[in-house]
Amino acid sequence: MKDMVKAAKTARAEILRQVFNGSLNAVWRDLFVRLAPDEPFIPAFSLRNSSGGGVEAALETLFRRGGRGGNPRAMLSAGNLNTAALTLFLALHLSVQPLLPWLLIDDPVQSMDEVHIAQFAALLRTLAKEQKRQVIIAVHERALFDYLALELSPAFPEDRLITIELGRGVNGRTSVHAEVLNWKEDPVAAA
Repeated sequence: MKDMVKAAKTARAEILRQVFNGSLNAVWRDLFVRLAPDEPFIPAFSLRNSSGGGVEAALETLFRRGGRGGNPRAMLSAGNLNTAALTLFLALHLSVQPLLPWLLIDDPVQSMDEVHIAQFAALLRTLAKEQKRQVIIAVHERALFDYLALELSPAFPEDRLITIELGRGVNGRTSVHAEVLNWKEDPVAAA
């Protein structure tokens, strides 16, 4: 039994070292800084030896110029805590080869101001275009829906955007309005 517990601790420590490594922290840092460029603290993982002899991944913040901060809950605003969680999700997504190149996000901009939302839209555009990800976003506000549809609109031939709006009628039935937006050459730019 002792050998099995030791083997399990060793396997767990190896998995933690593979997942929560400097590469993940570097991707997470790059994404977080894009969305929160003025935040002096950067969230990160550190691996620590636990009292039981195993390894644990702990969240911390780092000063931009080096040095340790504190726990992210104490160092980051509510909006930047959400940004940290969102960018960690994206960093984990980008750290592995996906089986399907899809990125599904539900209402990602809670507690974000307009600047963060604009930076997030630019990041999504980069993920979709450069990383060849199909991004599927669910939002609850009409203005945000319209803004993201504009920001993520097709930018080159063979590019397209599919928008789907769900609604509920007075009779309680769900309505669906889907629109496929294909790239169109701008006649002003072509001239």
